[in-house]
Amino acid sequence: MIKPFTAEQQYYIERGNKLAESLKGSVGRALGVAKSKIEVKRHAYICSPPGAGKTFTVQAAADAAKIQLVKVHGAASMNYFVTAIACAALIADGKDVVVWVDDCDSLFMETENLNVMKGAMDEERNVLAWGKNMTAQISTYEKSEHPGDQLKAQALRAFQPEGSVGLEVPTNKIRFIVTSNKMLTPPNSDLKTSKKMHEAAIRDRVNYVEFDIDGNESWGWVASVFLNNDIFKDKAHKLTKAQKHVLLDWMYTNWKRLPATSMRAVKDYAAMMINHPSDYPDHWSLTLRKG
Repeated sequence: MIKPFTAEQQYYIERGNKLAESLKGSVGRALGVAKSKIEVKRHAYICSPPGAGKTFTVQAAADAAKIQLVKVHGAASMNYFVTAIACAALIADGKDVVVWVDDCDSLFMETENLNVMKGAMDEERNVLAWGKNMTAQISTYEKSEHPGDQLKAQALRAFQPEGSVGLEVPTNKIRFIVTSNKMLTPPNSDLKTSKKMHEAAIRDRVNYVEFDIDGNESWGWVASVFLNNDIFKDKAHKLTKAQKHVLLDWMYTNWKRLPATSMRAVKDYAAMMINHPSDYPDHWSLTLRKG
């Protein structure tokens, strides 16, 4: 028999359900598949504390809608990012494409990069303009025999204006979804630096969704995502309702002591439960001592 969640736990799970539904709705609007009649901006910027299920939700929503995402990790260099966007635009060949910039914190750290994204997301300008010299990079790709490098060279050449060493990639057919742990400066803030001004400008150009949650709410959100989804695609590794309950109850009790509090942590503890069915509590306790 499963011991029921306490009233406090149930409250935060219900709170998590609302946050998860809000995130799914935001992702749906960004993908263009939401049923809402509300007029929304083409791009989306979704931020929350780490590990609340942003990445999981975006991928699940895209899979359900059968939408192919061009995923670019935000930890990449700007040269790599610009190249990826050029390739996406070339392959799309005038058709709509969804570019998902996951975990963009480091990519948007520099003022120059923010300025580039501001132009890329502007509904009138619609151009990702990168002024750095890409000629040597193009030459390197052209000398490579790898098909992927050949595609990069072709894309960079296609969007390098005549007489220019940089790039101008049209973004009128690109829909950006940005997931981040970083909140952007509000447009009506006291803007004293160019970085804050660019952040505010980006925020003004996107469907901006911000989840500022405390520890218990973060547990409820993670619990909601975990209870309503199978985190392992392998059917042999699916957890029962009772197992999920035991895991979440343990995590709730130890939430502040855990080395990591995220969907990834849930997967790690669930894997311990599956791989060590008789002594997983000892393995869980070991992670607490390490933390």
